[in-house]
Amino acid sequence: MEKPEEEIYKIWPTQLNRDVFASVISAGSRGKVEEKYPLVRRKYQRKPDLRNPLVEAYLFFFSQIEGWLQEASESSGKTDEDCAFALLQALQQDFCVVEIALSDGDDSQEIFYSLNSQGRPLSQSDLLRSLIFMRAEKEREDRDALFRDFWGAFETSFWSSEVKRGGRSYSRLDLALRHFLTVKTGSLIDARRVNEEYRRWIASEPPPYASVRSELTDFTRYASAFEEMEGSAAGMKSRETGRVIKDFDVSTAIPLVLFLRLEAQLSDQELRDCLEVVQSFIVRRAINGDETKEYNKLFVEVVGVLNGLTGSSVQPALVDKLLSGGGTTRNWPTDEQILEQALTAPLYGRLRQPALRVVLERLELSMRGKKSEDEAITPGLQIEHVMPTGWSAHWALNGEQVSSYNALYPFTLGDDQEELRQAIRVRQAAINTLGNLTLLNEYANPAASNGSFELKKQEYRHSVLRLNRYFDKRSTWDERAIRERGRILGEAVCKLWPRPGGNP
Repeated sequence: MEKPEEEIYKIWPTQLNRDVFASVISAGSRGKVEEKYPLVRRKYQRKPDLRNPLVEAYLFFFSQIEGWLQEASESSGKTDEDCAFALLQALQQDFCVVEIALSDGDDSQEIFYSLNSQGRPLSQSDLLRSLIFMRAEKEREDRDALFRDFWGAFETSFWSSEVKRGGRSYSRLDLALRHFLTVKTGSLIDARRVNEEYRRWIASEPPPYASVRSELTDFTRYASAFEEMEGSAAGMKSRETGRVIKDFDVSTAIPLVLFLRLEAQLSDQELRDCLEVVQSFIVRRAINGDETKEYNKLFVEVVGVLNGLTGSSVQPALVDKLLSGGGTTRNWPTDEQILEQALTAPLYGRLRQPALRVVLERLELSMRGKKSEDEAITPGLQIEHVMPTGWSAHWALNGEQVSSYNALYPFTLGDDQEELRQAIRVRQAAINTLGNLTLLNEYANPAASNGSFELKKQEYRHSVLRLNRYFDKRSTWDERAIRERGRILGEAVCKLWPRPGGNP
């Protein structure tokens, strides 16, 4: 053997599993394996941590064989040794190892696909990993070094865990590869055809990369940027584009953001300016209630328009492309439209809770002075209705108390109460508008939730948020007050996410 320390094992896994594999195979007994890899139960944890899958696989097959030997010897009357010998014979005679010798004209990738066609479907990243390392072997690259330097970083729970996109589940590595290919080709890539499109692109002339190493170096840059955006939203500030994309659920914008960060050769300030343009487009359309069904096509089109542009020429082209759209699928709402939505639209309900929280956080930061603007917003703040949805108990309307039933079903009131019926409808419409919303600590007195305005003001005095300081000098809170604050906040939203090119 050329490498007896490796070839003695017959099967040699990737670097990630080699040490565990070798130690399990050479342990000599189940007891030694369990001694080396004991179950670990953490404090307050009901179940122990999972051991390495190779260890679990060894223990599973050990217990299955042990149980079968006992059952077989009892039912047949043969000794354990006879049964064990029969099992050994079955493995030696019926378990086949196939070696396929390829000639120069054979495509190993095609053979790999056909052999796996009847097995469990491989993910797009599984297929691409095979493609990349087979090409590396042809280029006489050190595959172990490539795995150690690059691919090993993707063999983690973060990259293998699945997330939902468009009603389907994909691993994060599959998604990262798809975004990478989308930027590189400027084309909309079907998630189910990433491997096929990648093979076509990587084989194009002239080749995109001089070597597999340079290819993996570039993909690692993209993966790092994607991981940063895909990280926990709780750890991101509301000003970050990754937080906006995650909380507004607009993952289709990721290829555009990756292009701006990694391909457009922008200065730090130019990048911030371009990302603010993207944020404005996303946030304004969400507030306006516009459709997102064409985002996957739109953002890829934008990448195509920007492809080849660098530096200061990128932002004007980005703005022009986003301003050129129209209708409910591509319109970039004006200040007038945003102000109208701030005054009348039920943003609590229209926007996802995380997205609405981003808007309120940014409004809070805009109210702080320059010295405190960078202070973090306390995690765990909840969206609060100033006038509660259950307002009937403590909030009179036109000087009279309204029953909870009539508040919910104003159409049940008689014709002689048309004025009250209309007033209820106006109030109900105002409840979920921006002017009636704020942020409050989750530990605030729950009794204040549906309480009177005076009781709520007492709770708000414990808050350090500028959003809640607004109520200190208010003696009443009604529909007119909600509309007044809605206009103030709506104007602030327009300044936070400006629309370039005027507001025709």
